[in-house]
Amino acid sequence: MQPANWMSTLALVLACACLAAADGDDEEMTMSLDEVVELIEPFGESCKPQPQRENIVEMIKNTQEAKYETKCFRQCMLEQFELMPEGQLKFNEDKTLEMMNMMFPNQEKESPTIIKSCNDQVSSKDKCEAAHDISMCMLGAMRQQGYKIPDIKE
Repeated sequence: MQPANWMSTLALVLACACLAAADGDDEEMTMSLDEVVELIEPFGESCKPQPQRENIVEMIKNTQEAKYETKCFRQCMLEQFELMPEGQLKFNEDKTLEMMNMMFPNQEKESPTIIKSCNDQVSSKDKCEAAHDISMCMLGAMRQQGYKIPDIKE
């Protein structure tokens, strides 16, 4: 993926996966779960193990007790977007912050603390487990701080 396009592609994928609206008063964007799966599926083609549909659905729904293959798909996507560089067990704080600030511009103060705290809390030596654990930590912290992250509806 060309560096100039990775951030906009990631924003599109994550925005669709979250089905997020910028403001609770605005009309909410909606896509079906199937549409989001179709959008994300191509990112799994180069992943090992290659994700099945159920793994993509679990990742989109942010299933806490996800299958190992789902966790590996999450890690593979994070690696593709350079948010969790190859061989690392932590998120790249600068790139993750850049993405979060783009998606949640009104939360710029809280984002660095969330990223650092979740990176520091996770101690797994397995890249798939670490990717999943950091992601779940960040999701929980973001919801606690009032980020508008709607639940995915089927």
